[in-house]
Amino acid sequence: MKPRIELDKTTNVAFFDVEEAAQDAVIRVESVSDVLGLKCEVLVRVDIKNKIVLGLVIEDFRAFKREVRMKYLAWRVEKLIDLLICRVKSGFNFESASNDGRLLTATR
Repeated sequence: MKPRIELDKTTNVAFFDVEEAAQDAVIRVESVSDVLGLKCEVLVRVDIKNKIVLGLVIEDFRAFKREVRMKYLAWRVEKLIDLLICRVKSGFNFESASNDGRLLTATR
């Protein structure tokens, strides 16, 4: 898995795209900061119809890099993001993908 990384320098928002969305995709965005144990806002984009995790959106990427380096003692943040994406994929529950339900289980 090699995520495509885009950083908007004016807003300091990072986009990590893992998969391309299908034509018939039903895309939802949900916060996963609590599940990952992070203070910075991390959002996951998922296609609930085709059951695919499309990628992550990280707000305030500079603060995220500082937090991750301190918490996980990791200098290469890009490698750690691969692990975070795997964590999100493993904890995602597509069966409870209703309009009101939470999609990610908070098990650690």
